[in-house]
Amino acid sequence: MSTDHRIVHRSNDQQDISNKVTKRIPWSLILVLLGATTINYLDRLTASVLAPTLRDEFEMSNADYASVVNSFTAAYLIFYSVGGRIADRIGTKKALALFMAWWSLAGSLQAFTIGTKSLSLVRFLLAVGQGGAWPAAMKATAERVPGPLRSLSVGVTNSGSSIGAMLAPPLIGGMAVLWGWRATCVITGALGLLWLPFWLKITKRPVLKLNSGLEKKVSWARVVHFRQAWAVFFGRAIGDPFWTFYIFWLPEYLSRERGLNLETVAVVGWIPFFISGVANFVGGGIASWLIRRGWSVHRARQTIMWLSAPASMVGIVATYADSLAVCLTAISLSVFFFMIWSVNVVNLPSDWFPPRYVGTVFGFSGTGQGLGSMLIIYLVGQILDTTGNYTLVFGGVGLLVPLAQLVITLVGGPIRRLRSGV
Repeated sequence: MSTDHRIVHRSNDQQDISNKVTKRIPWSLILVLLGATTINYLDRLTASVLAPTLRDEFEMSNADYASVVNSFTAAYLIFYSVGGRIADRIGTKKALALFMAWWSLAGSLQAFTIGTKSLSLVRFLLAVGQGGAWPAAMKATAERVPGPLRSLSVGVTNSGSSIGAMLAPPLIGGMAVLWGWRATCVITGALGLLWLPFWLKITKRPVLKLNSGLEKKVSWARVVHFRQAWAVFFGRAIGDPFWTFYIFWLPEYLSRERGLNLETVAVVGWIPFFISGVANFVGGGIASWLIRRGWSVHRARQTIMWLSAPASMVGIVATYADSLAVCLTAISLSVFFFMIWSVNVVNLPSDWFPPRYVGTVFGFSGTGQGLGSMLIIYLVGQILDTTGNYTLVFGGVGLLVPLAQLVITLVGGPIRRLRSGV
């Protein structure tokens, strides 16, 4: 792995172009991308919110449910990297439209599953489209938004994960109570198809690409020579399973351990994800504010990440609390600090690498996220089936983010742009 920390010295032409770029954020584009990431998570969490119902109907153990989650994660980790490459090759307009159409159809197919195996297969197909969408969306932000404002824009786009997770319990739970879980899957799947015309319309407009020069393609073999790419890979492999656990297991925990029914989960299950959505804006906004005030990218990122990573451990308190309110408060604070950390981590490929590398590096890091999530979800299923001990699970998950931040710091080194010619 390369230890090259040489800083980019942009050409005079590039500097002139940068100086002429407007500081106004293209909010219409960002809001459409926010819609895509929100629908992404809403579709993704259909099985999560419905897990108590599906587990009872299909007679699934914790290990069976873990295998359903990991069938999604396995495809996700593959197509996160593949999606980054596709976005680099065919452009974000075509790539994101393709991924959205695919996962919308696959999401609707969940309505026709009859057991663990068929549900696992459909979830695998769903992840093929969803895995590719994130690097495409982040690439669109990275290439079209001015550098000092990019952190805020990434935070807005990334907040779709929290908004979708926040909307999932009340919307999916409410629809399932009214119309049944199969109709709910069809409705949520159709949302992506309704989004497509907006994306196709907004990308017809002429857009000034602030980070041009993407014609020369970057191979995976080239990317893996940089230790900065491995820093993001391992950081997300260790840290992101924290989020995977909460989004896929929180409804189960509230149902099995706290005794809440589907209606009650729909009422309170959105709260932690609302708080995490706020954190996306806070994390991205603070970073942008600090950088615009003259802080170096390295100083801003590391300060924010080192403050938020240890704070995410507060979720460990949840299983020790007798009060549901205290439990949800601890979980909410935990995911709040995680998301502040995470929104800065997803900026690292753009901080370290030239724009033409971003989609590939972002996709490569997503493979790390998938591998780490598969391992953690498997272990969670085994631990719960063997011991039924959620305290042990929450404790282990709580240590992930501080460990991930330590790895990023040690492996990646200073956060500054590498020389574009390497």
